[in-house]
Amino acid sequence: MTFIGDNNQLFGLAESTWLWLDQFGILFGDIALIVGILGGVIAWLQRDRIRRWFSFNRFPVSGREADDEERWDALLFTVSKAEIPQWVMEAKKPRAVAFLATEQSGDAARKLVDHARSAGIDALVPKQVDDPDDPAQAREEAARLIQRLRDKGHGRIAVDVTGGKTPMSIGAFMAAQEAHCDTLYVSSDFDPALKQPVMRSAKIRCITKAP
Repeated sequence: MTFIGDNNQLFGLAESTWLWLDQFGILFGDIALIVGILGGVIAWLQRDRIRRWFSFNRFPVSGREADDEERWDALLFTVSKAEIPQWVMEAKKPRAVAFLATEQSGDAARKLVDHARSAGIDALVPKQVDDPDDPAQAREEAARLIQRLRDKGHGRIAVDVTGGKTPMSIGAFMAAQEAHCDTLYVSSDFDPALKQPVMRSAKIRCITKAP
C-alpha cells in the first residue's frame, strides 16, 4: 500500500493543501502559546483565590480542644446569650470582636459590645439578621463582618458558631470557610435550673482551621 499519489504528495493531496495545513499548524501553535502564557499570568495573579478553591470544604482540624495559648486577632460570634462570648473574649483576649445577632439576642450583643470596649477590645456595631432560619442571610452578614475586620488590619480571624439558631450558625460557618477563617465551638454542661451553660466546664473546640 502506498500513501504517495501521482503528484508525489502524501495521500495524493495537492501541494497547496499541505501548505495551508502547515500554516494552520503554525497559527494553532501560536494561539496555544499565547493562551498558555495568559493562563499562567492569570493563575499567578489569582493564586490566592485558586488555592482557596482547591482547599474549599477541606477540614484539616475537627473537634480538637484549642490550646490555652492559641490566639486570634479577631473573633466573630453568633449570639444567643452573652455568657459564652464573654467567657471566650476573656480567655482569648482578641484585639477586635464582631457579633451576629437576631432581634431576640440584640440586647445580649449590645452588652457584649460594652463589655469588650470596657476591656480595651475594639468591637464592631452588631449585625442583625432578620430571619435566623435563613442561612443565606447569615452567611452574607457574617461575610460583611469578616471583611470589616480584615479592613481594620486583622489577619487571623476565627468565627465562633456556638450561639444562634442552627441555620444561622451554618451560614456563619459557610462565610468563615469561604473567607479562610478558623471556626470554633464552645462545649459546656448546661444547668437546667438556671437555664444557662456551666462555664467552669466550658471548652473551646476548633471545628476547622484555615490552611
